[in-house]
Amino acid sequence: MHRLYLALPLLFIAFSSQADEQQQRIDFIQQQFLDTRDHSKTWQWGWFGFLGSAAAVQGIAANTVDDDKLQYDMSVGAVTSFLGAADMLLNPMQSHNFSDQLQKMDSSSMSEKSNKLQQAESWLAKAAAREAYEQSWTNHLLAGLVNGLAGLAVAYDDKRPIDGLLTFATGVAVSEFKIYTAPQTMIAAQQAYQNGNYSLQTAKADEQRLFVAAAGTHLMINWKF
Repeated sequence: MHRLYLALPLLFIAFSSQADEQQQRIDFIQQQFLDTRDHSKTWQWGWFGFLGSAAAVQGIAANTVDDDKLQYDMSVGAVTSFLGAADMLLNPMQSHNFSDQLQKMDSSSMSEKSNKLQQAESWLAKAAAREAYEQSWTNHLLAGLVNGLAGLAVAYDDKRPIDGLLTFATGVAVSEFKIYTAPQTMIAAQQAYQNGNYSLQTAKADEQRLFVAAAGTHLMINWKF
């Protein structure tokens, strides 16, 4: 009987310790999603709006302008912009969605807490993988390939080598800037989580400074100092 009385408190302590660690992990992941939420949402829909608007405007111009060279350039630009916008829809940055969905999940009971932690870890891995892909050489090379084909079309099919080079350079510059401005918070968060660093910072470590917005075919960039 004495052993039973001794085991019950120890069992309660074990369950309590497990619950505290689960909550600490959930809080850590939730905070990381909150830290990158605005950046993720602004980047995703800012770039989609810019590329989608550019595709629409260039597509209309390709069918309305009288100049043959400009018409060809607009056609090529419409195709590359459309591919970029389509990629943003097919492979979106979803950290802001994960942040909202994770906040809505209950964690009152042990089973709810376990389910929430499992889902949080899954979303953390997906968000980190998406950010890592954006920075990967695969993404750089694919962007270079699309812009390279666009430049070759202008240079050889339309017989304008200088304009073809400018088309390639401009496309690469836009693609690289898109990659440069992409969120990377969840990559670092996953590394910290895998290393067992769950210490939660209530204030944002890196306040969002970059703001991207689309206005027609123009991309407005604002950097907060």
